[in-house]
Amino acid sequence: MQKRKVYSPEFKLNVVKEYLNGGKSPTQLCEKYSISPSIFFRWLKEYKGSGYDDSIFNIRRGRPKSIISDYSKIPPSFFESAGILKHDDSTDWNDPNVLKEKLDYYEKILLEKDEQLKAALEKVELLKQENNQKSNKQQK
Repeated sequence: MQKRKVYSPEFKLNVVKEYLNGGKSPTQLCEKYSISPSIFFRWLKEYKGSGYDDSIFNIRRGRPKSIISDYSKIPPSFFESAGILKHDDSTDWNDPNVLKEKLDYYEKILLEKDEQLKAALEKVELLKQENNQKSNKQQK
């Protein structure tokens, strides 16, 4: 399967402007630049539809790099539950005291998670014992 060719915004604008300046026909331009006529006419339509705005081809399409547009709207509890320290830009992350504070925070979270894991494993063991006792009673 052939990969889809991606053309730069400058290239698209140059091809369209060359046509509009009356230099060549659409067929000649498509042959010269090895592009399909449907692509050329789509670019021409976009350019005319924008009111001849040169920046029309610079618009990014598709999904943005981040789904979240404004991180300030995320409640701090979300970050805490994920074990992420939310920080402001004024914090000096090379300061040993800040790094110690961050390390202490993550150690605390790790200990809490370790305790939760131990409790869950104990509960699993109890449930296994109860299940074994029930199966032993049923066998008798």
